[in-house]
Amino acid sequence: MKRKIGTVMETDVLIEAKERAAREGRALADIIQDAMINYLHEEVARGDALRACDKFCSHGSALDRHEIDDLLQEDMLAS
Repeated sequence: MKRKIGTVMETDVLIEAKERAAREGRALADIIQDAMINYLHEEVARGDALRACDKFCSHGSALDRHEIDDLLQEDMLAS
């Protein structure tokens, strides 16, 4: 069930969200909902990645946990 909400956000963020919604032919509400879902689930995925990193590092890696975490944070597809 969906509920109507009201919120305040930075104008430039709203403009970017509206532009993306228009480009994708989607409703602004869907863009915002997707962003919220991704934000809420990010912590779980990050926890999984950190546990995998700990397991990997326990086998004697040349990289320490912080170096691997830095690599995981990089956007390899960014130009």
